[in-house]
Amino acid sequence: MITIFTSVYNRRHMMERLYQSLLKQTCFAFEWLIIDDGSTDDLWQLVGQWQKENLLFPIIYHYIKNGGKHRAINTGAKMAKGDIFFIVDS
Repeated sequence: MITIFTSVYNRRHMMERLYQSLLKQTCFAFEWLIIDDGSTDDLWQLVGQWQKENLLFPIIYHYIKNGGKHRAINTGAKMAKGDIFFIVDS
């Protein structure tokens, strides 16, 4: 399995495009791990909708206090279940 990893900070307006791209894949042997690095744009609500409606691949959302992309990546690497860790920015 692959972990598709996205660290995000106040990029809710960009995430729908990425989500739609993931839905268009032909193989769904991946998890999408989103680490929210302290966003204030209510991204959690949007991701919650996707988690309810999407049955093709798991979406894991984790909020952390803002600490920079490097810390978000380190957190994601610890949480990832995939054998391959693939970073896709918003």
